[in-house]
Amino acid sequence: MKLMTALVNVALNLSVSQDNTQRQYDAEKAKQTPKRAAERLEMLLAKRKELQENMEEVNQMMNNIFKGVFVHRYRDTQPEIRAICLGEIGIWMKNYSETFLSDSYLKYVGWTLHDKVGEVRQKCLFALIPLFNNPELAPKLELFTNRFKDRIVAMVLDKEVDVAVQAIKVVTLIFKLNEDILSCEDRENVYQLVYSSHRNVAQAAGEFLNECLFKREDIQATHRSNKRRSANAPLIKDMVQFFIESELHEHAAYLVDALWDVNDMVKDWDCLTELLLEEPGRGES
Repeated sequence: MKLMTALVNVALNLSVSQDNTQRQYDAEKAKQTPKRAAERLEMLLAKRKELQENMEEVNQMMNNIFKGVFVHRYRDTQPEIRAICLGEIGIWMKNYSETFLSDSYLKYVGWTLHDKVGEVRQKCLFALIPLFNNPELAPKLELFTNRFKDRIVAMVLDKEVDVAVQAIKVVTLIFKLNEDILSCEDRENVYQLVYSSHRNVAQAAGEFLNECLFKREDIQATHRSNKRRSANAPLIKDMVQFFIESELHEHAAYLVDALWDVNDMVKDWDCLTELLLEEPGRGES
């Protein structure tokens, strides 16, 4: 697997050199005939041919290792070996997405999300995080997301806490890329985890909740100047409403703690005091 990662880096460098050589060749060819250097054109053509041959050779090596080793070892009887395979394929996809970020490679990550060992499931999620974190790669992840989204959402309840945390992070990134992919039920499954007794899970869920419910209103909120009220006021009201609807009335501290580091509204003492002292408006309790 490490040998393959090294070859991926070689292929990446070759790809950059190919692009540069092609650019230089095109620039030289675009010059008017008297200024054009025939020797330079010939040299660039020879270089381009050599790079192409090298690239074909490296691609052949990578293909042989992938089909001869990875395809058999990603489901090895030893979980350590399965984990190594999934950890490395994540690096190939991130570093050389042009070749490896396709469904013919992504499916191995998707299938292994069901692995019975937590460390292997976690490696799959680690592999996905940098991919979903890059908006430019979003179109290439569409088919994978539609196919494996339900499994990733189910993993937010994983019995291994570390796996659950990473799954929530992936779900949050999926939401950022496309809000419509997650159903109301999907979101509810993550929302309730702000009350988790595992702080890491609760905080990851707090980031998701903030992204879904308290982020998009930020811009509108800054323009609401009625009663010279703080921009956080509508967000705090939404948070209180969310808490009331959760019906977990002895768990307020968990919700506050989950949002403590991700949204300043829970520390906006002036606004909180104003809301407490204010007379209720029409229709408000």
